[in-house]
Amino acid sequence: MYIVNQVLQRTLSTSQRTVVAGVLPSVSRVLGSDFFGMIQRKMRDESYPKPVIQGALPPESTIITFLILINDLDVSIDYVRRIVKTCLGDSASAETITQSSSAMIDAFPFGHEAVFVERTIKHIESNFETKTSELIAEAIEVMLKQVMRPRLRPVLVETFRDVENVDEDADSDDLVAKRFERGWYAFTLPIKRILTPGNYDKLLSVTVGHLARTLEKRLWSCHGRVNELGAIRLERDVASIVAMAVKGGRYELRDLFARSVQMTLIMNMEDDEWEDIAKLSGPQLERETGIVWKLDVEERKRARAVVKDVVIH
Repeated sequence: MYIVNQVLQRTLSTSQRTVVAGVLPSVSRVLGSDFFGMIQRKMRDESYPKPVIQGALPPESTIITFLILINDLDVSIDYVRRIVKTCLGDSASAETITQSSSAMIDAFPFGHEAVFVERTIKHIESNFETKTSELIAEAIEVMLKQVMRPRLRPVLVETFRDVENVDEDADSDDLVAKRFERGWYAFTLPIKRILTPGNYDKLLSVTVGHLARTLEKRLWSCHGRVNELGAIRLERDVASIVAMAVKGGRYELRDLFARSVQMTLIMNMEDDEWEDIAKLSGPQLERETGIVWKLDVEERKRARAVVKDVVIH
């Protein structure tokens, strides 16, 4: 990136439109093909996180190398932004493409040369950022498929091992929460320490989304096997899992669990309260309850039926 910065600075110092038109596209091509291609090949051929033995997890060293390459992409986007900002001047970053800073106009005073130069420089940034962001997104999906899902699966198995939602045992109030906390942080914290904040946020978002879908499936599978006391415990367990999963992430991540949270809310409603909202729908339901419902009418009835011996109609 140092070389890119030097090339851009020296090209602009010539104040020659023809030089800019000849050099800057080459810089964009080098960033978008040579540098980008090198990282892409390393990800695909050298550091793809796949298990050595079928059914096992990928080697830790391979995962770490893959994460570092994702970081390289993220950091390179930031570097290119800084380089472009330096070339255009601080004030130019807030202007439209048809405006130029006074420094740029002084360097390229004839016709619309300043506008052309500014547009060409910004194209380097936008083209590189678009391609790199797409590769980061693909890499995050690879991490989800090859690393996060396989590691999350045994965590959830252990979390709910021997847990029966038919009572509210005081001796095991925090059992599910403690198990999930131990397992969740065991595989997410090391990754968080390696990834840049932006990349970890992306990875956490897709991982939490997968967790939310898996948790919802588990709740549906409890149909007819939960009593009223067990429903209280289930609501508490779901709330604990949600709180720990989104800790340190964006608050909006909680919205991914809206369906599961609403299911446990319905399970624990009093009969008269349920009868009241069962008669409502659409905007009236949201207005009366103050909740934006993610479950439709039939899904709300199914959620109510998860608990044994409760009023559904």
